[in-house]
Amino acid sequence: MNYAEGLNQSITYLEDNLFEEIDYERVARIAGMSKSTYQRFFLLIADMTLEEYIRKRKLHFALRELTDTKSSIIDIAMKYGYNSAAAFSRAVRNFTGSTPSKIRKESCSICFPKLNFQIQIKEGEMIMNKTAIVKIEEHRNDKVVCFFVDCVDPENEAWSQMAEWCKKNVLDRTARRYVGVAPFGHHPQCAEHQNAAEHIKHPYKAMMYLLGDERNQEEFCGLKVEDAPSGLFLVNDVTLNQFDENDDLDIALSMMKASEAFVEFIKNTEGYEFDCPAGIFYEEHIFSERWFQNGGVPDGFRMWVPIIKK
Repeated sequence: MNYAEGLNQSITYLEDNLFEEIDYERVARIAGMSKSTYQRFFLLIADMTLEEYIRKRKLHFALRELTDTKSSIIDIAMKYGYNSAAAFSRAVRNFTGSTPSKIRKESCSICFPKLNFQIQIKEGEMIMNKTAIVKIEEHRNDKVVCFFVDCVDPENEAWSQMAEWCKKNVLDRTARRYVGVAPFGHHPQCAEHQNAAEHIKHPYKAMMYLLGDERNQEEFCGLKVEDAPSGLFLVNDVTLNQFDENDDLDIALSMMKASEAFVEFIKNTEGYEFDCPAGIFYEEHIFSERWFQNGGVPDGFRMWVPIIKK
């Protein structure tokens, strides 16, 4: 099930339960996401909050009843959850710019249709409704500083080292771009991914991108300045919505799920192909100050998958 299918199924659930008590956890599960992730993703794609969408859909039916029946305005207001005609009138005015009495008098047809999410591919982007969820980015001539480790659970170790170094040396750390890569894959022996509790030894590199004149130095705050990943990349926000059999968040499985959008993009886009024969990709971590102080799961992930022009 892709993003659009999951979201459309959740919208169907909302429509079926619009005038009942809505289980927001269930709405998110239907879409294959956590509640918080679903709310953020809905806002990104629909350009409104979930609560705003529900409120507008209810007003759609209230306004239809206003023009199609002779029920009193106060009865319609109470039916649709407003405790007074004045509260209903304010909501209608905010929604339409007009009053209930004027809408009834002029038999205005005001519609707020059910959302339908669709994916299309054009001009180098995979777009859901109006929002690009996969896009091509070109990166050239960037510079980074790195923490490279080769141990069990290297991702945690590399990013922990990065966090401690950033707290000592970088004031604008939350404004930076951070990218990691397992240069030989997260499963170097070609073993299949099992679950979130795996403890695997392999190399891993955590990188922080440099800004401005920092890129012209040989060293930055005691670390060697190196070349950043270069070339064309498909970039996609990763929805952390996959859990293992122990109900633990499985970031690796979430990334595998997100990769389906890349495959769909390449299948439907002429002129590009993957440039990662060993399945090596880059993972951008989005960090807030909370993460620098407390660690844990980053505030967001993006996948970068190398591609080339045919």
